[in-house]
Amino acid sequence: MNAKVAAVGIFVIAGFVGTRLVVFMQEADKRVNQQAYEDGYYKLPDQDKPEEVIPLDLPGLPDSLLPSLDAVLDKDAAALKAWIKQYRPYIKDPKLSEIELDYVVKAGRTDPPEARKVFAQVAARNGPDSPLRDRIDRMAKTYQ
Repeated sequence: MNAKVAAVGIFVIAGFVGTRLVVFMQEADKRVNQQAYEDGYYKLPDQDKPEEVIPLDLPGLPDSLLPSLDAVLDKDAAALKAWIKQYRPYIKDPKLSEIELDYVVKAGRTDPPEARKVFAQVAARNGPDSPLRDRIDRMAKTYQ
């Protein structure tokens, strides 16, 4: 009986010490990061810089496909690629290009050569007057 009580006591003490150690490390990490910001090692994002505006209401997507597109955008690149392959005949530019650019971003993490290939196709299809030209130009630094 005493051995069981002692074992439980040791586990309680070890749990308390372990929890305090984790909390201490988190607080130390916060202090180090705060000091790094103050010393100028990290920069906060420019507040005056406008956020990237991605046009959402581009023509070319039938309303009946919107729910499935919303669902697949939360998944990985392979799911989005399969969705594009399945519904490509029903989607027209510029919405097709916008969806493919979303695929490029997702595929760029796992398959950069595929992302560059799709990006080149999208960039070639969209001229200088395309509503996606700004986004294509920003992405060109990464995917060309």
